[in-house]
Amino acid sequence: MGKGGCMQTRETRARNVAIAAMSLSLLLCRSLMGQEGLSTLRGTIIDSSGAVIPGVTVAAREVSTNITARTASTDAQGNYEMPGLKAANYQVTATQTGFKRAVVDDVMLQSNQVRRVDITLEVGEVTSEVTVSAAAEAIQTEQGKIGADFNAAKRYWDLPIPGNAFSGTYAVLAILPEVQRAPGDWGAPTFAGQGGNQVNMGQDGIKEETLNSQTVNMEAVQEVKAVAVNQTAEYARVGFFDTISKSGTNQFHGEASYYHRNSALGARNFFEDQKAKVLYHTMNLSASGPIFKDKTFFYGLWNGERVPGKAFYLTSAPTDKMRAGDFSELLASSPAVVIIDPLSDVPFPDNKIPSQRLSSVATTLQEGYIPRPNRPGLVDNLGWIHPYPDDQFRADVWSVRVDHRLNDKHSLYGRFQGYLPRYINAGPYPTLSVPSNRQSHSWVATDIYVFSPTTVNTFTFGGNRDGIKSGIPMEGIQPEPAAAIVTKLGLQGVNAAGVTDVAGFPTFRITGYPDMTLLGEGGAVGFTIDHRNFTYGNNVTRAAGKHVLKFGFEQRSYFRFDARVPNDNYGNFEFDGTLTGNAYADFLLGLPISSTRLNPILNRSYSTKELGIFITDTFKVSPRLTLDVGLRWDRFSATTYDDGLMFNWDPKTGNVIVPEKAMSKLSPYYPKAIGVVTGQVVPDPDMRNFVPRIGVAYRLTDKTVVRGGYGIYNEFLGQFARQQGGGPFAVSETYLNEITNGVPLFQMPDPFPSGGVSPDVPSQNVRAVPLQAKNGMIHQFNATVERQVGDVGFRLSYIGSRNRNLNYSMNINKPEPSPIPFSTSRRPYPQFVNTTVYRTDGATNYDSMTFQANRRVGWVTFDAHWTWAHGMNNMLNLENPYSPLVWNRDFFAKHRVVFNTVWELPFGHGRRFLGAIPGAADQVIGGWRLVWVTYLQTGQYFSPTFSGSDPSNTNTRSGLPDRICDGNLPTEQRSINGWFDASCFAVPPAGRFGNSGANSLEGPGIQVHNVTLLKRFRITERVHFDFMGLISNVFNHANFLFPANNISVPGGVGVIGETYGLYSGERAGQRMVEVRGRIEF
Repeated sequence: MGKGGCMQTRETRARNVAIAAMSLSLLLCRSLMGQEGLSTLRGTIIDSSGAVIPGVTVAAREVSTNITARTASTDAQGNYEMPGLKAANYQVTATQTGFKRAVVDDVMLQSNQVRRVDITLEVGEVTSEVTVSAAAEAIQTEQGKIGADFNAAKRYWDLPIPGNAFSGTYAVLAILPEVQRAPGDWGAPTFAGQGGNQVNMGQDGIKEETLNSQTVNMEAVQEVKAVAVNQTAEYARVGFFDTISKSGTNQFHGEASYYHRNSALGARNFFEDQKAKVLYHTMNLSASGPIFKDKTFFYGLWNGERVPGKAFYLTSAPTDKMRAGDFSELLASSPAVVIIDPLSDVPFPDNKIPSQRLSSVATTLQEGYIPRPNRPGLVDNLGWIHPYPDDQFRADVWSVRVDHRLNDKHSLYGRFQGYLPRYINAGPYPTLSVPSNRQSHSWVATDIYVFSPTTVNTFTFGGNRDGIKSGIPMEGIQPEPAAAIVTKLGLQGVNAAGVTDVAGFPTFRITGYPDMTLLGEGGAVGFTIDHRNFTYGNNVTRAAGKHVLKFGFEQRSYFRFDARVPNDNYGNFEFDGTLTGNAYADFLLGLPISSTRLNPILNRSYSTKELGIFITDTFKVSPRLTLDVGLRWDRFSATTYDDGLMFNWDPKTGNVIVPEKAMSKLSPYYPKAIGVVTGQVVPDPDMRNFVPRIGVAYRLTDKTVVRGGYGIYNEFLGQFARQQGGGPFAVSETYLNEITNGVPLFQMPDPFPSGGVSPDVPSQNVRAVPLQAKNGMIHQFNATVERQVGDVGFRLSYIGSRNRNLNYSMNINKPEPSPIPFSTSRRPYPQFVNTTVYRTDGATNYDSMTFQANRRVGWVTFDAHWTWAHGMNNMLNLENPYSPLVWNRDFFAKHRVVFNTVWELPFGHGRRFLGAIPGAADQVIGGWRLVWVTYLQTGQYFSPTFSGSDPSNTNTRSGLPDRICDGNLPTEQRSINGWFDASCFAVPPAGRFGNSGANSLEGPGIQVHNVTLLKRFRITERVHFDFMGLISNVFNHANFLFPANNISVPGGVGVIGETYGLYSGERAGQRMVEVRGRIEF
C-alpha cells in the first residue's frame, strides 16, 4: 500500500475511535451535554480522636429551594463524594448512630468546583445537633487548574463599574489574575497569554461566540466562573469564562433600581476643549419566586438604558493650506517633506501644487466630508463632539428563567434572553455617522437526571443569535446612498453590482489620516447580517470509589447569513505618499498607489461545525493527593457556502481550483491568463486532535497545598476561518499604480487601467488553504504553592505555555530583497498581485509569575495580585516571508498589579466606633461599606513603522524601519509630545527590509483607582433600600493609548492623541461618577 493509503488508514482509525467514543456516551446516557459547571462536594468524616467513620449518611440541601439535592454514605476510609451539584448555597448534614448530628451551613458551591468539606462528629445522641458555618475557602486544595469564581450578584453590585451591564462583563474579568486586554475600550481578553480565539466565553455553559454577541447582562448573572490555566478535558479552549444566570427560590423576591451618571459630576477627557455632555439612565426591574413551592421557580428581568449623551473625538485633518495644495508647512516639519511632481520627478515650486492639477474627486470629497481643523498643528488638530454616545444610546434587555423539579431525580431549567440596542456610530469625521440596530438573543435548556447518588446525567441544548441592520434611518439620520456619493464624486468604474439605494461609501485610505469610509456595527454599512450558533451535547458524571469519572460530547454549529454590500463595491483607494512624498498630496492629485474594486456575490449563507468528545477522571489517590486526568478529541470542520461557490489555489501549479459543479458559474471577467481547474476545495478536518490533560493537588497540611498541571489544547482558528467564497466568482481587482514616461497607469476620476481586467496587468489576489487542516498545539503548564495563614490565603504560581505549529497567513508573492527596482516580472507568481499561503510553523512562548493574597472573611476583605509576564512570538514579521523572526508579543504588559478590597467601615451599631448612637443617627452614619479597586500596569509593546517607499524593492511600501539606537526614552523624558526617540529609526536603504524588531517599543502604562461607597437602609423586615456612589479613576489620571508610530508622517511621530475609553475593563478613561439606588424585598 502506498503512502497515501497509509495516511488514509490512520485517519480512518482515528475517525472510528471518535465515533466509538461518542456512541458509548450516547448508549450510557438516559437523554442526550449537560449544564457545564456542575460541581462536586467531597470530604472525610472523622471522630474527635481523628479516626475515620464509615457508613455516615451525608446530605446536601439547597437552601434557597429547600430541595435535598444529594445524599451519600462514607466509604471504609470515611470519604464521601457528591458529584453533579449545581452552583448554590448548601446545608450539609452528617448523621450516624452514636454521634450527634452535624450540620454545616453556608457551603457555597461555585460553578465547576470541587470543594472539600470535612466534618468531625461528636459522640452523643443523634437527636442532638452541632452546627458550624463553612468558612469561605482562602486556598484551592483539590484541583490543579488556576481560576476564580465568585458570587456575581453581590460582587458586581459592589464593584466600582460605572457604565452598562454588558461592558461590565469585561470589567469583572479585569480584576482577575492572568487577564489582560489590548488598550482601549473593547476587544477579547487574553488569559495567561492566550488570545481571544483560545478563550471560551458564555452563559450557562453555552458559548457566546456569535459576532461579538453581548447577550450576557451582568444584572441577570448569579455567578462568574473563570479558568485561565490548565482547564480540564471537559473544555475545548485554554481559557474559560462562564456566567450562571440567576434563578428563583422558595421566597418571592423583587427589586427595582435606577443608575444615573452625569458628565457634570465627572471630568473631561484629557484632550477635550469642553466636556461632552452625557446623561446615562439605567433602569432595572426583576422578580423571582416559586410558581409551585419546592418544585417550580421563575426569575425575570428587564433592563433599560437611555443615554441622551455625546462623545468627544480627536483626529487629524489637512490644514487649510494643504487643502489648497500648499504644502509649504511641511518644509519646516520633522521630518521635512519636499513634494515631488510625479509626472516630471522634480519638486513643485515652493512645495505648492498648482490649482489646475487638483483632482475634482479630491476637492469634492474634502469639501463635502473632511472638516477643517480647529486646533493648531499637523496632527490631532480636529476635535469634535459626536451628538451620540460612543456606545449604544438606547437598549432594552429582558431575561426569563424557569427551573422545574419533576421528581427527586429529575430536574429541568430553561432561560431565554434578549438584547435590543440601537447605535449611532461615529465615523472618521462628523459627516460619516452610521445608525445601526441590533437584535441579540440567547437561550438554553438543561435536563439533569440523577440515576443514583453517584451517577448524574446532564443534557443541554442552547444557542445564540446576533442580527444587525446597519445604515437604516434612525433619529433623523439617513446615510446617503453610496451610488449617489459615487455620482457626486464623479468616480468611474465602480459599483459593478449596480446597488442604488443602499448606504455605503468608497474607501479612501490616506496615510496619516483616518480612513474615509462608513463602518457600522459589524464592520460595514447598508446591510443585514444574521449570525446564529447552536450547541448541544451530553455528559455523565459517576463517582466510583476513589474515582469521579465524567465523559461526554459537545457539538457546536455556526451559521451566518450575510447581506453586506462591501464598501469595495464602490472602490478602495490607497494613498501612501509613494508618488509625491506625502499621502495627502497624492490624494489631491488623484493618484492612488493602489486601487481595488469588487463585483460581489450578495446575500450568501455559510456554516461550520465543531465537535468535541472527552473523558476525565478525578482520582483521589489518598486523602491528601488528588489527580485530574483527561483526554479530549476535537474535530473542526471547514467553512462551507450554501451556494457552493468556493475556491482554492495551488502554489505548485499556480492554478485556481473550484468545485466541478461551480465551473459554470465563473465570472466572465476573470483573467484568462489564470488557469482554473476543478478539484477539492474544502479542507479535510484533522481527525487526530487527541490531547491529554493532567492536574495534581497535594495537601502537605490542611493549610498548605502544592498544585500543578500540564495540558495540551488544540488551536482554535476562529469561526468561519479561511473563508474562500470570492475568487473567480466575485471578481476583485487590485491594481498598482506606476508612472511611465510621465504618464500614470491610472488617475482619478477613472482610478483603474483602461480596458478593465487585462492579462498584462495583474489584478487578482488568491489564497491557498491546505487541504489537510492542521491545528496547532498549545502546551500549558503551571506549578503552584498555596498557604493559608490565619484567614489569609497566599498563592505563588509559575505559569507557562509553549504554542507550536500555529497557523498564520503570509503573502509570498514577493521577490527577494534586492537593489534592483521592483517589477511584476520578478514576482514568483507574476499573474497575481498577492498570493497568501497559510503556514503552520508559528510559535509563541509565555512565562509568568503570579503572587496572590486574599482574605474572604472579616471587616476587611481583599484580593490582591501581582503578575510578571514575558511573551515571544515569531509571527509578527509578516512583511518579510523569507526571514521569520522572534519578538515581543503585542498587547502584553510585563507587570500588572490589581488590588481589590472591601472595608466594612467601623461606625454604627455592632461596630467598633459609635456603637451606642441612636437609631436615627445610625441610619445616617452606620453600616457603610467602602470598595476600592486599584490597577497598576506597565506599558504594552508596539512597533515603529514607515510608509510611502519600497526600499526592499519587493512592492512592500511600508513596514519595520531600521533601528539605529534603542528608541525607548528614559521614563522621565517620555511625554505626549514625544513618547519615543524618533531619531533612532530610519527608512531602510535600498535592497533590504528594516532591521528593527517588532514590538521593540514600550507604550504608556495605566494607573487607575476606582471606588464605591454603599449602604443598606432597612425599611421593614423584608424591604430595604440600597444606595451606592461609584467613582472611576478617582484621581482622573490620564491613561494614554499608543503614540503615533509612523516615522514617515510629518509632525506626528511619537505624539499621543488618545486616552483609554470610558468602558475599558479597568474604567481607565476620564473620571466618571455614578449614583445608584435599589429597593428590594
